[in-house]
Amino acid sequence: MEIIKHKMGADPAAVAFDACEAAKARGIDVLIVDTAGRLHTQDNLMRELIKIRDVVARRIEGAPHEVLLVLDATSGQNAIQQAKMFGQAINVSGIILAKLDGQPRGGW
Repeated sequence: MEIIKHKMGADPAAVAFDACEAAKARGIDVLIVDTAGRLHTQDNLMRELIKIRDVVARRIEGAPHEVLLVLDATSGQNAIQQAKMFGQAINVSGIILAKLDGQPRGGW
């Protein structure tokens, strides 16, 4: 797996642009753009997320093909609010729920 990254503090949309260009140039079939750390309550971060989506859509025909939102299943009503806000901003196509069992030990 190849990773495209920039220096700390770089414009996330510029990193997404470079990742799209690298994927196209190398004939890569799947590009995953990880935008972790976005808070639905931070307007500037949500605007960045929309900008990233728009850059990817302009660089790759039909993209984004999937938009997955990963939520902490133990966060209750906050997770529902996050899903609503992200869904309005970037048209989420699927949700991944993490931490379903609440057990501190693996394998339970």
